[in-house]
Amino acid sequence: MIRLGGISKVKIICLLTLFALLLSGCGSTIAAPYASSVLSSEVAGRGYTADLKADSFAKDLCVVTGDIPVPGLEMANNIEAVLLVDVNHASPMAAVNAHRPIHPASTTKLMTALLALENCSMDEKLVLGDEVTGFRYDEQVLPGKVGDTMTMDQALHFMLMYSANDISNAIAVHVAGSLSGFCDMMNEKARELGATNTHFSNAHGLDADDHMTTAYDLYLILSACIKYDKFIEIVSSPEYSTVYYDAQGKAVERTVRSTDLFIRTDKDVNPPSGITVIGGKTGTTGGAGHCLIVLCRDPAGNPYISCVMGTPDTDTLYAHQKSVMSLILGN
Repeated sequence: MIRLGGISKVKIICLLTLFALLLSGCGSTIAAPYASSVLSSEVAGRGYTADLKADSFAKDLCVVTGDIPVPGLEMANNIEAVLLVDVNHASPMAAVNAHRPIHPASTTKLMTALLALENCSMDEKLVLGDEVTGFRYDEQVLPGKVGDTMTMDQALHFMLMYSANDISNAIAVHVAGSLSGFCDMMNEKARELGATNTHFSNAHGLDADDHMTTAYDLYLILSACIKYDKFIEIVSSPEYSTVYYDAQGKAVERTVRSTDLFIRTDKDVNPPSGITVIGGKTGTTGGAGHCLIVLCRDPAGNPYISCVMGTPDTDTLYAHQKSVMSLILGN
């Protein structure tokens, strides 16, 4: 044992460690990794202020290493996945199949919106081209016509609120110049966010063999989206009315409503008492089932992200979301 002036080297190291701990304030309250900022705008029709901003979600994202079942929740559908994250503590409260690759349906549009928000101003003009054609009668479209002109702000409302697949393509071509180029951007962004089990092959979310994500990866993508006030403004709105112009310059009036029944004011679908849903994104296809990921908050205003993917029908989707959100209240 090496001794310095009668004090062993081990004792010196221990004393220095103790001194460092005292200086660091060990034992004091540690600030949460996310600090919510206040959005001044009142969320239309919902009677509350969305006091959440994305600076809160810039780092220390939640890590999910295994299943955390939801008590009493039966998940008979083998493609269903569940994830509930306490944002302020970056911790999972529920997780079932959170890393299982599944079809994302229109939750894909979160990534489409993120790239538009990152690369465009809201007053940029989109001129719709052939990319808005070719959808089947049962695939959700605005419908946009070749030659229609609208702003990026209008396009994002149509895509995120009404889930218009044709407008997703229009945004993709505007941002990247081509649909394939936009998919490359989507996949590059997914890697940047750590969404390593995700691969996108289109901008809208219609089923394709190589178009997959996970509940956890969607949490990462939504966490990036809510950095933008515009995103919060759009997804929290129950209804949107606007005017754009066709190829002849004639005004086209259009009103759309949110596909999220928690947000709609004309539907009697509500989260558990005390939980406020800020907004998010729905998705429904044959391969994906019924999906919904939302940002919500508890009575104290603390934020959570709740994701349910792959239920067999709409009623089950919202029932399971309510069961998951009840965990926030300790139920």
